[in-house]
Amino acid sequence: NKEIPMSTPADSAPGRMMSVSLKDKPIAYYSYMPFLEHGGIFVPTNDEFKMGEEVLLVLELFDNPEKFFLRTRVVWINLSRTTTGQPQGVGLAFGDDETGIKCKNYIEDQLPGLVHTDRATYTM
Repeated sequence: NKEIPMSTPADSAPGRMMSVSLKDKPIAYYSYMPFLEHGGIFVPTNDEFKMGEEVLLVLELFDNPEKFFLRTRVVWINLSRTTTGQPQGVGLAFGDDETGIKCKNYIEDQLPGLVHTDRATYTM
């Protein structure tokens, strides 16, 4: 296990932080973004974000006691609830680091057969 430093220089720390808990599989399915290279998650929020903005995401999944601490980037924005019912919020792309890949694989293992279907999600 790698040690997480207690402090990070301000110039390398993400500008914002969000905490999300996805405990049930239907909500995780609606939130997960498998079409992104390293995966990602849609987070309903009224907060304003900019495309490309870096966000530190603390993600709790299902009954896993481990939290994922992910450096993400805003790659999708729903400015308001869409006519097809998708909520206002942002899509955050996972990075290609070890934690991002581990999180992507964990989600896809928990949602077998659901990740690459045509069922509607919060983004598509």
